Amino acid sequence: MASILTSAIIVNAQGSVTGYVNTVQQLYSELQSVINSLTSSGFMGEAANGYRDFFTTKVSPALVDNLTEPQGSLTAGINNMLNTIKEQLLDTIDPNLGKINQNPGQG
Repeated sequence: MASILTSAIIVNAQGSVTGYVNTVQQLYSELQSVINSLTSSGFMGEAANGYRDFFTTKVSPALVDNLTEPQGSLTAGINNMLNTIKEQLLDTIDPNLGKINQNPGQG
């Protein structure tokens, strides 16, 4: 059975993306607190520096820059795509056009 793409589906998808971003940001914040506590409370030396460096140079860019940043991240791209679909395909098409095409001469 074919499904029909509606604005409600797009809005729902955008809500899911926003929920995902909020969850990732919350988890990242919790992880950052753990890392900060761990590396500032007696965990010192090369291992601590390496741990902090890994978090700063690998984890942070992956979770923030590449995944959740409002501009240029994966989720920003998904939201832009959903906005484009909604604006260019759904908001600009006359909903009666399908009915007219199905019943030529009736409208």
